[in-house]
Amino acid sequence: MIDKDFTAQEKKITLGLAGVFSLRMLGLFLALPVLSVYAKSMPGSDAFLAGLAIGAYGLTQAIFQIPYGLWSDKIGRKPIIISSTIIFILGSFLSAYASYIENIHLLIIGRLLQGIGAVSSVVIALLADLTREEIRTRAMATIGASIGMAFAFGMVLGPLIASYFGLAGVFLFTGILALISLPYIIFGIKEPEKVVHHDDAEFTASYLSIVLKDKNLLKMDFGMFVLHMTLTAVFTVVPLIFAHQHSIDLRDLWKIYLLMFFVGLTLMVPSTIIAEKKNKVKQVKLLGIGILIVSFIMFMVFKENFYLTVLAIVVYFTGFMMLEPIMPSLMSKYANPKVKGTASGVFNTSQFIGAFVGGAVGGYFAKIDPTFKLNFIFLTLLTLIWMILVIPMEMPVKRN
Repeated sequence: MIDKDFTAQEKKITLGLAGVFSLRMLGLFLALPVLSVYAKSMPGSDAFLAGLAIGAYGLTQAIFQIPYGLWSDKIGRKPIIISSTIIFILGSFLSAYASYIENIHLLIIGRLLQGIGAVSSVVIALLADLTREEIRTRAMATIGASIGMAFAFGMVLGPLIASYFGLAGVFLFTGILALISLPYIIFGIKEPEKVVHHDDAEFTASYLSIVLKDKNLLKMDFGMFVLHMTLTAVFTVVPLIFAHQHSIDLRDLWKIYLLMFFVGLTLMVPSTIIAEKKNKVKQVKLLGIGILIVSFIMFMVFKENFYLTVLAIVVYFTGFMMLEPIMPSLMSKYANPKVKGTASGVFNTSQFIGAFVGGAVGGYFAKIDPTFKLNFIFLTLLTLIWMILVIPMEMPVKRN
């Protein structure tokens, strides 16, 4: 009989890689809730350049995550993870220096370097090498949960750190987190005895045409693109609304984000249980999308009122947290097990591209329309298109 529980070694490697991954993502998320305010105030900067600084990491993540996985098949997992971690550290320290001297262009370069240092595909491949197939999904779910917690903590800790040490302090802390993880990566993670390409966990070029012909997977990719595009667009614009329109001291932003996180997390747990255990994934997904649209309308109509603006960001984050955990799970259910790794690679790339586009487009609209209405009209229309695409979708049949 096959043992379906983690072995001690599998548990150790899963928790270790989850820790490495979550520290990396925490570093990226720390800057998200405050970056636009600081970046826009730099000499020679504007809302568009601030938006680019927010989304830049997504562009290079999208470019490098699939090649990293393929290269790691040839030269090993650890060399790629170590070298990319060093690049991420350099990008973080460059971003800290750019923030200290207030150079927006250097900050964008630093953020691009941070994206080059992202190694999600290689971490997943290494996890696949070091775990058995029957517990691999649970191991990957552990990493997914760690990323979710990193996101939530980053949203609260970022404004707190920035209030005492400025934006440079946020990026310095980010670099230190990655630096702390480096000894564990070098000495604590063993290189697998044999590097094997796992179709269920890694991108396989020959399966790309199959994935791109699957209408359900394409709709999932579009949805993930929209979800993360709204995330960076909202956090390009909303901090500017709080700081400039409502004159909120940046030291107090963390209180708003703490409320947002608490409500979002509180509602995420039961909604995920209902979606997965009660087989109501489609209903929860449509509800989450609808909540996003409601939040954008609230921003448009009520942004002059501080308390209703706070309510709007809480509503937005609630919708986001309802959708974020069920999207990867649903994508994996649509994908044939043979092409699951490739489907995941395209899905994650869509997420990173969305993060970049959201920052760039959000910043551009904020530059040409200081009232921010164009931003929320655009987000409303795009999210409405997503909803229209989801309505006729049939939920995936459970595979044996």
